[in-house]
Amino acid sequence: MAVRKVRSAGGSGEARQRNMTADRRANRMILGRTIFLMVLCGVVVFIPLVAQLYKIQIVDHDFYEQKAINQQTRQITISANRGTIYDRNGKALAISASVETVYIAPVYIESDDEARLIAEGLSEILGLKYEDVYKKTQNRKSYYQVIKRKIEKETADQVRSFKQEHKLRAIEIVPDTKRYYTYSDLASQLIGFVGIDNDGLEGIEAYYNEALTGKSGMIVSAKNAKGTSMSLKYEKYYDPEDGKSLVLTIDETVQHIVEKHLEQAVVDNFVENRGAAIVMDVNTGEILAMAVTGGADLNNAWAISEEDQKKLEGLEGEEYTRKLTELQLEQWRNKTVADTYEPGSIFKLITAAIALEEDVIDLNWHYTCSGSIKVAGWSKPISCWRRQGHGSQDFTRALQNSCNPAFVTIGLKIGQETFYKYMQSFGFGQKTGIDLPGEATGLLHDYKTFLSNDVSLAVSSFGQTFTVTPIQMITAVSALVNGGYLMKPHIVREYLDSEGNVIERVEPQVIRQVISKETSETMRYLMEQVVVDGSGRNAQVKGYRIGGKTATSEKIIAGEDTYGKYVVAFAAIAPADDPQIAMLVMLDTPTGNIPVNLRSGGYLAAPLAGRILADILPCLGIEPQYTGEELFGTDVMVPQLKGLTEEEAKKELDKKKMKYRVIGDGDVVTDQLPAYGAKVTSSAVVVLYMGEQLPEGTVAVPNVVSMSPEKANKVITDAGLYMLPSGAIKSRASTTTAISQSIPPGTQVKRGTVIEVEFLDTNVGD
Repeated sequence: MAVRKVRSAGGSGEARQRNMTADRRANRMILGRTIFLMVLCGVVVFIPLVAQLYKIQIVDHDFYEQKAINQQTRQITISANRGTIYDRNGKALAISASVETVYIAPVYIESDDEARLIAEGLSEILGLKYEDVYKKTQNRKSYYQVIKRKIEKETADQVRSFKQEHKLRAIEIVPDTKRYYTYSDLASQLIGFVGIDNDGLEGIEAYYNEALTGKSGMIVSAKNAKGTSMSLKYEKYYDPEDGKSLVLTIDETVQHIVEKHLEQAVVDNFVENRGAAIVMDVNTGEILAMAVTGGADLNNAWAISEEDQKKLEGLEGEEYTRKLTELQLEQWRNKTVADTYEPGSIFKLITAAIALEEDVIDLNWHYTCSGSIKVAGWSKPISCWRRQGHGSQDFTRALQNSCNPAFVTIGLKIGQETFYKYMQSFGFGQKTGIDLPGEATGLLHDYKTFLSNDVSLAVSSFGQTFTVTPIQMITAVSALVNGGYLMKPHIVREYLDSEGNVIERVEPQVIRQVISKETSETMRYLMEQVVVDGSGRNAQVKGYRIGGKTATSEKIIAGEDTYGKYVVAFAAIAPADDPQIAMLVMLDTPTGNIPVNLRSGGYLAAPLAGRILADILPCLGIEPQYTGEELFGTDVMVPQLKGLTEEEAKKELDKKKMKYRVIGDGDVVTDQLPAYGAKVTSSAVVVLYMGEQLPEGTVAVPNVVSMSPEKANKVITDAGLYMLPSGAIKSRASTTTAISQSIPPGTQVKRGTVIEVEFLDTNVGD
């Protein structure tokens, strides 16, 4: 009989229960793990998707937005009018005129026949190659292919007629602007020019590009799904915002005079590396003129001169391109701010001012020049330009003589630390901050080396072995005579809005006071003495008190023979008793037929400065003051005397302090010599013909070149002519001679003709 094992059965049920529970737990665990893995995989897959959505919607939002806009709209840029550039008197130097640009939308061209018609018509009207235009018609997905920019209205009207005649939807004409330079090459390196996109590339145009440019306008039109423009109601026009106009400190008349004389001097003196000049208002730092010879015609700035074209002959390929680029960059380069040179003896003015300011010397200081001086640490003596020496001289005479040994001695008295401090205080070795691109800093000696080296101080005292820029030099000279204030030079005077209203004025900016007013006053006196009876005698201008200083600096170029190669310069102030302007003129490497001993600032640069000053001072409203006894009297305009009685004529001539003599015994003046309006000296004797006629026939002009002023005047007067002298006519030196006359010898002229004769002192040295 079987016995039921109840406990065993019950135990087995419990086991099954436990197993079932374990199975459920395992299933839940597996399910949980499965879900976790699924979620994890989903998250892993979703993260890149989220990242991509973030990139598209956030990071690349602007890109896709613009792409959508481009797909849905067409945009045509409308150029803003670039601001006008004026001189200080309101004369327009650079203007923008309305022109038009022709482009095509090849997407609208329906056949090759239409493409050929467009290419043929536009190439003929616009003077382009047929093949070039036809090639642009083949880009059939494009809405914008420029055919020709900046065409005049007359030509644009021909394109319009052609488009309308043939109903050519693909041709478009939009407004544009073109830059014109009213005086072509005047102040070309200063003004600069713009490129095809109207962005400034050089000069003022580049430096003030943002202000001049303005904000372009736009025509936005909607496109349908086929890419075709929709009706005009879906088109919006955004007006361009014109750029600001600029009023410069430049005076166009003064600039023209400076360039005229500078260019002639470059030709006359066979100058290799261009001439440069700056005229500055000493009290404000305003630049009245800034000239560099060999500039470009700004209306065709990429073209080079015929002379430069010859330099390209025989060149090909990369060599041709490299040389062409070099010549273009040279004609655009503003030598007055971008080039450096050794200042030479003009820097003696700085040395003098330091010595006076620091009480190292006074006007009673004396020095005996033997022709050279020995400096510790240098094996060779430092020579004076006058090899035999200047002998005993006080400080004023030492500056008049431009004596190197005297200034070496003064420099050593000042000391290295003080001298270097003043060099920096006058602005050397740093940019002036002038509002023009490409300004250089010049190169001073290393400070520590300079402090331990007497030789560097010695040669620096007369302007050698360091470099400056012309703009630094003229700024420092202005500080010498304006009370001691170093001014920040500037070119822009005012900003104007599109209506011509002044929206901002540029005020004069004092950088620092370098010397006292007392020292400045002494420097004015000293500079005048250099012109009265020193190395600057050839800068004399009748009726004006001129101050100045000459310079002749030898060029040192590594690996080159530089014998006889100099930069000659002259710094001038006027009027010397109350300076209004300072001027620096320089000729870089005069050569040719000029003897080496005459390649000096006193012989070449000083007379150039005098000629410029004689013309520009009246233009600036600075009237002549004949305070001293002039050798040939003052310059006067001969009055109209015909028809007057002798007594009436005498009264008119008395006003001019002129003498006269009478021919004939008539009641009234029937003719006169010189003629009415002629410019002569007040010492000229006017001939009154009373009832007589002026003798017929002509006389031959005599040759007075190389004669003294007195002899030249006698020879010309004896020939029945009149002399109008200029140049170093105040100089009593026996070395003063005529160097040129306005009418060539032998020319037949009417009696009473005025012959202009320029005199030069040939014994002025540095």
